[in-house]
Amino acid sequence: MKITVLTLFPKMISGFFEESIIKRAVEKKLVEIELVNLRDFAIDEYGTVDDRPYGGGAGMVLRVDVIHKALSKITNDKLQMTNKIKNSKLKIVLTSPRGKVFDQGKAQEYSKLEHLIIIAGHYEGVDERVNEFIDEEVSIGDYVLTGGEIPVAVIVDSVVRLISGVLKKEEAVRNETFDIDGKKLLEYPHYTRPENFEGLKVPDVLLSGNHKEIEEWRLNKAEEITKKNRPDLLDRKK
Repeated sequence: MKITVLTLFPKMISGFFEESIIKRAVEKKLVEIELVNLRDFAIDEYGTVDDRPYGGGAGMVLRVDVIHKALSKITNDKLQMTNKIKNSKLKIVLTSPRGKVFDQGKAQEYSKLEHLIIIAGHYEGVDERVNEFIDEEVSIGDYVLTGGEIPVAVIVDSVVRLISGVLKKEEAVRNETFDIDGKKLLEYPHYTRPENFEGLKVPDVLLSGNHKEIEEWRLNKAEEITKKNRPDLLDRKK
């Protein structure tokens, strides 16, 4: 899989991809991560990539011609307005606080792609016409950040870990938060040694060796925690 990030500040996220699990995934050639500096496609020698919004307002807006030029180079295709690339293995997304909320289901969807292109939104936003040749806008939550680099890191991390072979134990991506026994639930509690820490004991069922009872306990706990912390998930279909 290849992930291309189009950003004004590649140094903000380059270090994130050079550590831990993502670094190992790159070294094992399970994923290729490409950081593209949007200023390489500036309209002038001063590196201009944005402009003031028509109609007035605070902040600067990323120019549609700059982003279009960058995407055309990345995809080796002259993108046409209202004529998006028809490729089920390629998706172009823009990080934006007004986008659809990114979740585990979306991470799983992206992990099956051959090429994911993420545009890191910035400043006041991007020219609305950019939406004519991207697939969707995505948000990591109902709040506003100074730029899209942190959302990019979140998306890449959640997608890469789902690629086969990235995690040492494949079962690590099964029966975890948002996917417990086929249900959209928060993850059940975990315990390790010592069995008794200042009077706080590991539940007896986890020490019993009875796998059926353990699975039932975990499912019940997952439902209990979800009902307490995220009751909205219980009303959603997976």
